[in-house]
Amino acid sequence: MPDYHSGIASAGVKDAINGRYGDVIFATDSGISVYMANGTWHSVNARHPEETAYGLLAPLETMVTAVALDAEGHLWIGYPNGLQIGDGKEYRAVQDLDFLKNLNVNCIERWGDEMWIATGRAGLHRCHGDDWTWYKPAGPEGLGCHTVVSMAVDAASDALVIGSENEGIGVLKNRTGDIRFERVTYGNDTLRGVSEVRVDPFGGVYLFNRTTVLHYAPNAGVTQVLGAEDLGAFPVMINDVAATPEGMLYIASDNGIYARNSSGVALHITSGDGIRVNIVKKLFVDADGRCWFIVPGNVGYIPQMTEHATLDLSAAPVPAPEVTETPLPRTPTQVETPEEAAGLFEGVWAFFEGLIGAGSRG
Repeated sequence: MPDYHSGIASAGVKDAINGRYGDVIFATDSGISVYMANGTWHSVNARHPEETAYGLLAPLETMVTAVALDAEGHLWIGYPNGLQIGDGKEYRAVQDLDFLKNLNVNCIERWGDEMWIATGRAGLHRCHGDDWTWYKPAGPEGLGCHTVVSMAVDAASDALVIGSENEGIGVLKNRTGDIRFERVTYGNDTLRGVSEVRVDPFGGVYLFNRTTVLHYAPNAGVTQVLGAEDLGAFPVMINDVAATPEGMLYIASDNGIYARNSSGVALHITSGDGIRVNIVKKLFVDADGRCWFIVPGNVGYIPQMTEHATLDLSAAPVPAPEVTETPLPRTPTQVETPEEAAGLFEGVWAFFEGLIGAGSRG
């Protein structure tokens, strides 16, 4: 049986959020894993329920598709067969079609004191207290899309931006009174080929697909950030983006991780620098400034980058066996998955040094 207390349950990460205790919560295809503030791990799944800092958790099934915290800090967990809502002590399951018109949870987003849940091809659901509202794909509110795959709240304008599988980007600028979704366009482009939305700490959101990254702010519209051709001479496929509060934009690609600041691409990290595989599937910047990256079979992080920081890609053991006051090393730190713990990180990674000027968003 895998040791669910020595590392992340699986590298099949579907979602990640900042917890309320200085921790990071990962939704994976083998359960929920929590990277705690002291550098240790705790994981639960359907076969291994346990008491957690968020209450006694017995997951509905092994596959977890989404996680979110509500305004009170309670954990919401999405699965392919329903939703669990915590109250700090225990969880109630929502598997009733009266509440969710499709039980396959795509993503969850908190907006103020409301929770917004996208499921299957059934559009959006809103939960405010005990009140549930369903926004149909072709309903009078103008949602205009069936499968919502990503959401982000722009804190600067207090607007919910929605990315759909095939119908482009939508925005809801006001959640009180009459609800009306609007389409986001870029000139004459309806952005039907763009589906992913990520928050920008400086205001607005990033929109992207495999070949382009855009920036959208409700008061300023859409602007071009970069195209895949800006990352290299050969075609590069973009898989994810994540922005830091210091103004760095990380781009996950099939050719490693690019770091872009106001001057352009400042750093390119590849398998030879310690991330093991060039195909980087997901990124997540946590509250401590670490940029977590997901590659096939492995999970790791790049420590927070500060001005003139040196990225020293030497080996580092993870998880830490005990709490220590030693500062985090300036290295992408790998996380062992249970099935690959043996023999992981033998030898020393190549030393790589990059000078990074942390600028404002470009």
